[in-house]
Amino acid sequence: MTQQFDEGVKEVLMTLLSLGASMYETDYVLKQLEKRPEPTPQIVQAVKLADDKIDDNKFDQVAQEVIARLTEEDPEKESVLVKGKLNRPAYIYNRLIEGGLTPIAAVGIVANLKAESNLDPSLKQYRGGPGRGLAQWERGGRFDTDRINLVKFAKKRGTSWTDLDTQIDFILHEMEVHPEYKRVKRDINKVDDVEEATLLFLKRYEKAGIPHTTKRLSYAEELANIFL
Repeated sequence: MTQQFDEGVKEVLMTLLSLGASMYETDYVLKQLEKRPEPTPQIVQAVKLADDKIDDNKFDQVAQEVIARLTEEDPEKESVLVKGKLNRPAYIYNRLIEGGLTPIAAVGIVANLKAESNLDPSLKQYRGGPGRGLAQWERGGRFDTDRINLVKFAKKRGTSWTDLDTQIDFILHEMEVHPEYKRVKRDINKVDDVEEATLLFLKRYEKAGIPHTTKRLSYAEELANIFL
């Protein structure tokens, strides 16, 4: 990210973070963003970052609608089912089940990934932070330097690390070959409660510094109502 781009995103982000909860309405937020001189890609990135930082279910919904409007997409595309076809949350959920996770475990994992990256495999952490991809694997660690890392895994497959299927398969790979994450798979598959599965994956796989637990559990409840 260039310094100019970084500063533009930062300015929009500060505008969004300054809003009070009573102002979390789609039309109002769009009106505020219309005043900004930054190009749409920067504004969209700032909205995604604000959604990650603001632990409020109402803002989460508003952020999705704002992004859809800014990119001229149908807001329904944020739903799990769109005109009978599976979208990204459902696709990842089904891939995880195919890879040996239980439905409850898969819901807990997808809820965590949504909180980490909004299911965007190309996402890079704000302001040059180390997090990358669906699970925000960190540079200098599981992203690129650990014995088992995403960059090496993608290179062996002949794909980019930003590829969605590559990242899903990397999660499954870690759970098959990495001693620590093999235990995570074993234990999360024993869980019969979505909340417990979500918290287990958070604490033992994601290990997030700022957990946004409420947001993760809200996503898990939403997905459980659809899938389970």
